Amino acid sequence: MENDLNIAIYGEGILYPPNLENNLSSIKDVGWTSLMVSLFQVSETGDISINGTTIISNGTYTGDASWPQQLAGLKNGGTLKTLLATFGGWDSAFQNIQDIYNNNNNSFSGTQLEANSKVFRSTFPAFDLIDMDVEYPDGKPSNAQAAFIAFCEMWIEAGFGITFCPYEDQSFWVNSLVAIESNHPGAVKWWNLQCYAGGAGNQPQDWANAILAQLPTFNVDGYILASDWSRFWNSQYKMWQGDCPSAMQSYLGQFKGQKGVGGGFIWTLDQIVDYTSETAKHPDPATCAKVTVADYYNAVKNALS
Repeated sequence: MENDLNIAIYGEGILYPPNLENNLSSIKDVGWTSLMVSLFQVSETGDISINGTTIISNGTYTGDASWPQQLAGLKNGGTLKTLLATFGGWDSAFQNIQDIYNNNNNSFSGTQLEANSKVFRSTFPAFDLIDMDVEYPDGKPSNAQAAFIAFCEMWIEAGFGITFCPYEDQSFWVNSLVAIESNHPGAVKWWNLQCYAGGAGNQPQDWANAILAQLPTFNVDGYILASDWSRFWNSQYKMWQGDCPSAMQSYLGQFKGQKGVGGGFIWTLDQIVDYTSETAKHPDPATCAKVTVADYYNAVKNALS
């Protein structure tokens, strides 16, 4: 099973210039099969940014000129097979998306966001999939599902496949899959299930079974990636959270053998790389014995293979 595992990791600022070039070995030489570039946001006007840096505005790419080619190079000469762009996270992205949809007669057609999605496609041919991390810090609106389905279909029509990154509200995600599957069969390639933080306690097989309850013939074998977050200093709450590699391997081991599990992912590459410098400022009571990127990769691989 080891050779079939999809072992993935999310990365944030570490994946944008000038940081990306300095961390290529952590991505290309470790063994990852998928990399989620995070987090892309959408502004009130439909501009696209990543971690606060606007990269597409009014139909023009305004980001670092070297970045598209650097991203393309990640899939050359290493193990990386799939590159994903993750939209959302705990910010206003999906509320802005919702407002654009509502204010355009429940459609994205003709909006600046739609135009920018096409620029995104032409600028970043290296991206294979758009990863959807739907979070509404102020609460999910009543018509969120319709806007989300339309948002997914806009990206599908721009030429991308889709992945889901849920942590709660199982019916929202399953019903979204059902709707997208009816119009674009096979477009949602897999789910990145958050099994930590707000998703602690999630069992991938339960989510796979929920899909089968609505789509009895859908192939859920290996469709869901289990997950954990790496050890990090939470500056907002001034505390250590997440798992060392040994604890991660133990935690993810509970999912081994579940028919719906096709691998695992980690949140995030940035935290792993920053661990040593953070412990110098904030001693970690867990005192991880190993904290290299390779140690975390092996924790996922050993837990699930």
